[in-house]
Amino acid sequence: MDMWWGDNGRTYKLYENDILIDTQQLADDSPNAQSAVTSVAYRKNGTYRYYAELINAYGTTRSDVRIVEVAQAAPGDPVLSHDNDDGDGSYNVKMNMWWGTNGGTYRLYENGVLIDTQALTEATPQAQTAVTAVAGRPPGTYEYRCELENGAGVASSGTIQVIVKPS
Repeated sequence: MDMWWGDNGRTYKLYENDILIDTQQLADDSPNAQSAVTSVAYRKNGTYRYYAELINAYGTTRSDVRIVEVAQAAPGDPVLSHDNDDGDGSYNVKMNMWWGTNGGTYRLYENGVLIDTQALTEATPQAQTAVTAVAGRPPGTYEYRCELENGAGVASSGTIQVIVKPS
């Protein structure tokens, strides 16, 4: 918030979607400019409306509304692959998230059942990778899907199938 001229405010209030999220007491140094900063982080995808109020002994002045669109807070889309070219019951399922916001948690599902969870280091905009070693699967078809999760949401991969052949 920047107030360039006029009587300074003693109290600054910031609202997000009509909910008060910050209050600061300010020094009165009229007629000099005045400013305040509120750090806003970890918002989920969506539309956010912000406005500020400056309050002094003479009343309250409200700023214009600022609209902020958050569109890429949730993790980017993960992609699965596998290395079971020989069709045996031991292989790796690999997740790659090439671009987008990182996830902090990776979960792998086999035939709809959670079989692996890994904590990931978030280093957006770097790519992310996780590998799950699968062993001892009997012949059959196995379907895999994964999720990447961060504080703003969950992204799910498409499914892949791995066929384990009789030996």
